[in-house]
Amino acid sequence: MENIVIALNAVLPLFLIIGLGVAARRLRILSDASARQANGLCFKLFMAPLLFSNVYHADLGAAFDPRLILFCILGTVCEFLVGLALLSRTVSDRAARGVMLQAFCRPNLILLGLPMSISLFGEDGVGPISVLVAVMVPLINILAVLSLELFHGSAPSPRRILLGVVRNPFVLGAAAGLLCQLGGFRLPYLLDTVVTELADAATPLALVLMGASMDFGRLRGSLGHLAACTAARLVVFPAVFLSLGAAMGFRGVALCAVMLVFATPVAVNSYTMALQMDADADLAGGIVLLTTALSCLTLFLWIFSLKSLGLF
Repeated sequence: MENIVIALNAVLPLFLIIGLGVAARRLRILSDASARQANGLCFKLFMAPLLFSNVYHADLGAAFDPRLILFCILGTVCEFLVGLALLSRTVSDRAARGVMLQAFCRPNLILLGLPMSISLFGEDGVGPISVLVAVMVPLINILAVLSLELFHGSAPSPRRILLGVVRNPFVLGAAAGLLCQLGGFRLPYLLDTVVTELADAATPLALVLMGASMDFGRLRGSLGHLAACTAARLVVFPAVFLSLGAAMGFRGVALCAVMLVFATPVAVNSYTMALQMDADADLAGGIVLLTTALSCLTLFLWIFSLKSLGLF
């Protein structure tokens, strides 16, 4: 019973906040246009301070786990390569193929992963996850841009891939936090307070906007593609990599980090990127919606199972 309560406490608060966003859309408190504008504001103004704060305040010496980082990097690259091999043979629509490949290797580490890990282990216990996020965010964004570029209709543009990565607020925030850590630079109290306040506001605001951006009409088409991406993202990859991680001796926070990389739903900004790069944006939005909605159940089951096995 205790494990059920812990799993519910880790998952339900986040999805209740998302539900508030869904209600705001239904009640027309937020229109589609205002939700898009607010999403742009959130990702450009609040996400960088969130990543910066998590890395800046982490104890890198105690939190740095090279085995964990290498495992997650290699696993994410494997997701990309497996998806590339399978989708190139089974999906004829190039625009859909790029979106699905992006979904295979783009977890929602920031909006769901970090808050969930804090609810499980507390703010002082998630240092390894913060460091891992600082490493994984650039890699995930490189693979996401590459996924869409490969099937964009022309040869992949190294310049576009590079610009897509270096302009990403997640990458900029994490890189700035890491540079401050490595350089021993400490923010003045006033600036530190401002950054912390912005970081604290980022998660609830982004979750509400995630709910407000959900358009259930996107689920009506491409059900086969939606089902394949959802099964891969929430069931197949988590089962494979959590099993491998446990076999390698990862426990507690480290195994939670593996879960966040391989079992969280597809990142919300994958829809925005698909829209900007002329991919199948409706399919991208449907994948985000379906994986996010079903991850309420699958994440609960993963957390409950790992707690019951004594691995958390």
